Amino acid sequence: MSIRLQIQTEKFIYQLGKRANMLQIVAAETVNDAAADVEGDYKRRLQRSQRIKTKFTLGSVQILRATPTRKSGEPRLLKKINAIIGVRKMKGGVDHYLADLEEGSTNRGNPQTKGKVPVPLNTARTGKSEDRPISGPNRLTKGDTQTLRVGGRELGTRRDGLTASQRFGVLYGQKKSGYSRMVGDPRKPFYFIGKDQLLGIYKLVGSIFRKIRNLDATVTRTKKQPHFKRAVKNMTPDKIKRKFNRKAEEALRDIR
Repeated sequence: MSIRLQIQTEKFIYQLGKRANMLQIVAAETVNDAAADVEGDYKRRLQRSQRIKTKFTLGSVQILRATPTRKSGEPRLLKKINAIIGVRKMKGGVDHYLADLEEGSTNRGNPQTKGKVPVPLNTARTGKSEDRPISGPNRLTKGDTQTLRVGGRELGTRRDGLTASQRFGVLYGQKKSGYSRMVGDPRKPFYFIGKDQLLGIYKLVGSIFRKIRNLDATVTRTKKQPHFKRAVKNMTPDKIKRKFNRKAEEALRDIR
């Protein structure tokens, strides 16, 4: 989304226009200033309502700054001077999750996740706090969650013929023996039915096997939360006009 200069201040346009590129310079400064205000407003809204504090997430919001002239040095038309605020794509060209937050999204399970949507638990987060991001070792790579096998049986499934206590007994028994009879590595995410009798994604966290993802729903919906749209709406044409007037007065005062 871009923010374009919208002004009706003919006096300043006329006065600045008589000086080489001065109108374009002030217009670009105004638009960039407004874009920076929108960026700050957007980040504060994210921090307040979503508890987003990580540098990675907030740093993904970027501004493509307006310039007063083209690469050739030719002054830009006033209506062509604009700054663009956006969220960069994630690795592999995937849309950033802030886009899903802005517009809302529907997540569906797939065969690689047993038809369920993995929902992170606090045990997967840094410091086990809902205010913190998923820790690096507990992030999932698509298709890499394992099904453990012991003695030819799929451990942690309905077909293993074990109770929940017996399943955990096998896990900790294998842990003591260095997993010598186990196919798979429980230090990495694996599917497992725990004491709640529900399938989830587990992993060795510290010295304890813990559930790090729920696998309860086949579909989850993210509520639309248009923080960016609200931040842009808050930057009204009148605010931009006042910024332009102030910068124009300063520029004209400096060259008199």
